[in-house]
Amino acid sequence: MYKELKHTLSLRGTGESKERAFNDVFSQIKPLVAKTFSNIVLQIEPQEVEVVSAIETSYTEKFLGILFPRKRIRYDIAVNITVRLRMIDMTEIQFEKRNEELSTVQRVLRMQ
Repeated sequence: MYKELKHTLSLRGTGESKERAFNDVFSQIKPLVAKTFSNIVLQIEPQEVEVVSAIETSYTEKFLGILFPRKRIRYDIAVNITVRLRMIDMTEIQFEKRNEELSTVQRVLRMQ
């Protein structure tokens, strides 16, 4: 019923600072794991982080194409993250099946 496994995720993140780019990557872990596995995930623990590519792009931004030029920087990062997952495997749980027969009065009383 209880399982532990390691899984590697390939993620990309973008931000206006290095910290925001990494935060973008780490914020994608939980939704991706939830979408990949149908089991109930109890804990997600990052084990290894391998940076595949890190790119710093700088450009000049202007208001209306000519006014107020300012230099902007964008960071793009691609990483492989190995996570240890602790989960409960729902396929191994045997549920007992019951069928309730309610009268009309009981059904109405339950609705309130």
